[in-house]
Amino acid sequence: MKNKLLIAVESSYRTFYGKLFSALFKQFGAGYVNEIEDAIQNAFYKSLKSWKLNRLPDNKENWLYVVARNDVLNQIKKQKRDSRKELINVKEENKSLNEDLRLKTILFLSKSKKVSAKVKVVFILKNIFGLHIKEISDCTLISQEAIYKSINRAKKDVQATYKEIRFDRVFEQASKEEIAIVEEILYAVFNIGFDSFNEKTKSIINEDLCLEALALAKMLLGKYRQNTTKNLLALFCFHLARIPEKVKDNKIVSFFEQDKTKWSSQFVTLGFHYLEKPTTLNKYYIESLITSKHMTAVEYNVEHWNEIIKLYKLLLEYSNSPFMKLNLCYCLSRAKRTKEAIELLNEIERELPNGHIYFPLVKANILNNDSTESEELVNEVLTNIKQKIRREYILDLFGGYHLGLK
Repeated sequence: MKNKLLIAVESSYRTFYGKLFSALFKQFGAGYVNEIEDAIQNAFYKSLKSWKLNRLPDNKENWLYVVARNDVLNQIKKQKRDSRKELINVKEENKSLNEDLRLKTILFLSKSKKVSAKVKVVFILKNIFGLHIKEISDCTLISQEAIYKSINRAKKDVQATYKEIRFDRVFEQASKEEIAIVEEILYAVFNIGFDSFNEKTKSIINEDLCLEALALAKMLLGKYRQNTTKNLLALFCFHLARIPEKVKDNKIVSFFEQDKTKWSSQFVTLGFHYLEKPTTLNKYYIESLITSKHMTAVEYNVEHWNEIIKLYKLLLEYSNSPFMKLNLCYCLSRAKRTKEAIELLNEIERELPNGHIYFPLVKANILNNDSTESEELVNEVLTNIKQKIRREYILDLFGGYHLGLK
């Protein structure tokens, strides 16, 4: 019973954290970030003590909001600040909980010129999407220690630099740089949901997180009509289309073994609707193009892989990411260009942190003629990974199956 209650609270945590933070951030302002974070954590802790499986609140979000809001007020009173004005503001802003303020908060946080883009991304991933430090580390390749430092630095910067920015006017004007930061955040959130390493779940997909990123991207497109956002939405839709086939019977299914007829035709159609060649190329367009070509290919022959390789090399001009280089390595090996793949692998190894999961798997697949080294690489991964469904996939994969794209 206790485990089921814990699952219910954890589900609420991921669903409501960002909405609670955004609503409280709007009410109390950037000067109370620490108090807001503490209050939300305390609210979830109290929910564990107060909620019963057969007697959960009718509106869990509102319950958490009221508890967290009162906690912030109590912290302010203890600090002997003027609480009368705060109480008036809270009464006036109670309706804000009914509005999803996350996109507005992300844009607000993106506006500071003094806070680096990397620090903004890390801070927003934690506070708007409730992501854990390890999840952020996995998707950003930033060490967990560095993430803690970035978050603490961001709090100080947020408190010091956002006094002149009016929250209510944040949608009135946004620069391309600010929109690009929001797109990068939504891209990271979607990828975390689409390829989840959460050991507590039976799947590798957090579909709710993916759909949240999709919904916020649609809001962003509706507000600013940027072509980059449109292509980002195309990429999301192409990936979402494959979710019905990505995991079947509690087993991961390789991209190239999925039944295309079972993909969501609605999301495929929507993906092509959003896919539009821009005047100036961007990474989301090229990545969407790569995914669409994989999805529509009749056969995956050397000609196909060479075409994909050209696109990945073009993509690297816009996104010099080790993840993209790793995908390029896999494509080179499928095109029988093994020497090039190994040379690139040696370059990538210096760019990735120790314990990265996909690097040894790609290398083991490319070096499949050397069974001893491949076996060592696979064992290294199995030592570091605890997720049951992924462990079973890896064991099947190197028991004779080819390596599939995520």
